[in-house]
Amino acid sequence: MVGGASTSREEPGRSVLEGQLAAAVRRAEEATTELQEREADLRASLARTAALEKEMAEMRLRPQTDEATGLCREADELRSQLGSERHRYELLRSEMKGLERALALVGRSRTSASRSGVPSGSAGHYLTGSSG
Repeated sequence: MVGGASTSREEPGRSVLEGQLAAAVRRAEEATTELQEREADLRASLARTAALEKEMAEMRLRPQTDEATGLCREADELRSQLGSERHRYELLRSEMKGLERALALVGRSRTSASRSGVPSGSAGHYLTGSSG
């Protein structure tokens, strides 16, 4: 009976230990559940943070994109103005060449008129169509 007596003495101690073990297991399971919930919250927060960072980066780029678009429009306008100015330049250049030719003709006319004895004013009036 010694074996039986020791078994009966161990059962209350064993029962206490099993109760403590069961309580520890419950606490560990609750802690595990809490940790899993916390991990899910942290993952959701991380996803929101990443989305916000992406949005902020896009917002920083948006003004630069708008500025680039404005600069492109301005460059297009300047190209158009440059084309107009080139055309105007060519017209003025052509007109200037015509005037240079006319001056050269007037100069030759005066030279030939002075050699022929015709007063210089007469040749100029003749070329411009005025009567003098």
